[in-house]
Amino acid sequence: MNKLKEVVPQLSLPQTNKFKCLPNGCCDEHQWCRFWASIGECSANPEWMAANCQLACNTCNTDVEG
Repeated sequence: MNKLKEVVPQLSLPQTNKFKCLPNGCCDEHQWCRFWASIGECSANPEWMAANCQLACNTCNTDVEG
């Protein structure tokens, strides 16, 4: 029996909800984007942040598929 699965719950990505968007469709999908950007997550977790925190990470003009 795998006790670790019983003790440690499944981790999930933050729920996104188009927290703040510009008319061109560039969005911060989560209310915590600016905070995460301020602590270096744009560099530490670039793929997720570029797709979900475009305003905070200044990635609005890049092609991000998602």
